[in-house]
Formats: sequence, C-alpha cells, structure tokens
Amino acid sequence: MFNWSKNRRRKRILQTPWPSAWESFLTNNVNHFRGLSAIEQDKLRDITQIIVSEKNWEGLSGLAMSDEIKVTIAGTAGLLLLGVDDYYFDRVNTILVFPNPIRRETTDGLIVGGQAHHSGEAWQGGQVVLSWQDVVNDVRRPFNGRNLVIHEFAHCLDGIDGEMGGSLHFDDLATSERWLQVCNAEFEALKTAAQHGLPSLLDYYGATNMAEFFAVASETFFENPRQLKHQHSELFGLLVKYYHFDPRLWMPQIR
Repeated sequence: MFNWSKNRRRKRILQTPWPSAWESFLTNNVNHFRGLSAIEQDKLRDITQIIVSEKNWEGLSGLAMSDEIKVTIAGTAGLLLLGVDDYYFDRVNTILVFPNPIRRETTDGLIVGGQAHHSGEAWQGGQVVLSWQDVVNDVRRPFNGRNLVIHEFAHCLDGIDGEMGGSLHFDDLATSERWLQVCNAEFEALKTAAQHGLPSLLDYYGATNMAEFFAVASETFFENPRQLKHQHSELFGLLVKYYHFDPRLWMPQIR
C-alpha cells in the first residue's frame, strides 16, 4: 500500500513540467551533466525533480533557500543514482544548508553556522547538512577530486543497511567479501600515506575511518575516474559494480 502511494506521488511529480530555469542550473552547476547521454540526462532530470519535491529543504543562518540551491544539490546527488531505478535517497528526509562552513557545538551536539572546518555531515536519522559556500567552490573547481555533495550522499548510501561504516552490499556475496578485502587494504595504505605525507590520489581524510574512506573513494570515482582506474584499478572496478556505471564515459564530452 505504501509503495503504491509513493509511486503514485512520484508519477504526479514527474507530470509537472520541468522548469526552464532548472536546465541552466544543471548545465552550469552539475559539471557531469553535459557529458551524459540524452537518456541519462532525462533520468537525472527526473531524479532531481523527485528529490527537490520530496525532501524538506531548510536554509539556515540567514541563507534564503532557492531553486538553484535545491537543483544543484539534488542534481549532483542524483548522479549517484543513475545506475539504479526507483530509489531516491528514501531515508533522507531533510537537507539543511548553511551559507558557510559549519561547526558542532560540543556541549549539546547542535550544528551552528560559522567559519570552521566542517563542510557537511550526513546523519543516520535522515538529515544531510551542507555548506553552500563549499558546494559552490566545488562547482567552480570541477574534477579536482573534491565534491561535498557526492561525499555526504555517499554516506547516505552507506547507511542503507543501518550503519555508516563503509561495508557495502553487492548483488553477490563474493563481491561483497572482495570489497571488504580491497577496501581494508586500500584504507591501510591511505593511512600510511597520510602518516608519512606520501602522495595520494585519495584525499587523506579517507584515512579517518572506513565510512570516510568510502565517501572519499566515491568523490574520486566521480571526479577523477581515469586516475582512479590507473592507480587503484580493483577499487575502481568494484565501484563500477556498486554504482552500475563507468563515469569515464562521461569525461570526453565534459573536457
């Protein structure tokens, strides 16, 4: 019954005409959009429309929520879903957007605005917190290996099993077990690189824990897929299996 109601609601959402202004937001702010096939572009429009409509969007610390903010975030998050059907980050209920980086109050655990080192967070309870300043910075410097929206929404995918711990579930047990083996080895190698200041394609932040490793690996998968394939071939191949597409196919047209 609930799935029927959800499907009916989504069908109604997609019957709403696509706003012309939204096209420029995707084209200008979601850098991968131009590299997608026409079919993939249509799918991303649908995903974006549903995420914008279904989620509760809140601008905090004086940030006025706008369609550009919603479409930029929803369209970027939607890239992670191009390989699957009928899933729209169903457990995410609220997207909180601050104008600037955020910090956590240690006394009561609240998120407050302010200049700090946290660009975003994803909570198991269904909230995603983002700094619009950092989202925009990533848009203006595409393919540098960093993408805040992809990072935080990768956490949301990781949390589907009830825990954001970097343990992914594939279509078969053997691949799931192989992911753990490869991920553990790559995680330890990244920790060593971070400790000794060695060059690394993967951001050192991925050495924090396994959850952050998956989020950082996902950023690199979307932002620098060719380099990831060259330097971390098996990790790249497993991410292709997980996301059900190869982002290298989008890159020639983007470049």
